[in-house]
Amino acid sequence: MFSPIDSYDDAAVVFTFGGYSLGVWISFIVALLLFVGFFVRMVQHENKAYTAIIEHKPVEPGPAAEGEPTPY
Repeated sequence: MFSPIDSYDDAAVVFTFGGYSLGVWISFIVALLLFVGFFVRMVQHENKAYTAIIEHKPVEPGPAAEGEPTPY
């Protein structure tokens, strides 16, 4: 009704990135870096958390969550 398209007879396909183009490689590298960065940060947090639990210190500031030792 309000569409500027009258007919789909001459419709064409528009691709943002072609196979093995620069855009595909940049997207792949960014996704890979985000994936690796997430795991590095997760391992850092887990190591800090386990060290805090062993030393009977709160893992993060704020009220103690279930399973954490109470702050002294």
